[in-house]
Amino acid sequence: MPLDLSSDRIALSGLCTIEEAEPLLAALRDTADPVVDIAGLERAHTAILQVLMACRPVLSGAPRDPVAAACLAGLDREGHG
Repeated sequence: MPLDLSSDRIALSGLCTIEEAEPLLAALRDTADPVVDIAGLERAHTAILQVLMACRPVLSGAPRDPVAAACLAGLDREGHG
């Protein structure tokens, strides 16, 4: 599953399609200090990237997708505040 909400952080992995954008937004809104693990993210629909850029959660890891990496480069990283 590309969007995993079962742990203390939100994990994105594999191919995240537009269908995951709304649940991701809801999870980010419902979490006080969200951390999103993107280490397993291979490719993300632009809607996913837009949600992340708008909500600005702390990110953990780096995506494999160079476009996603470039879009998310300005967001805070875990351990780097």
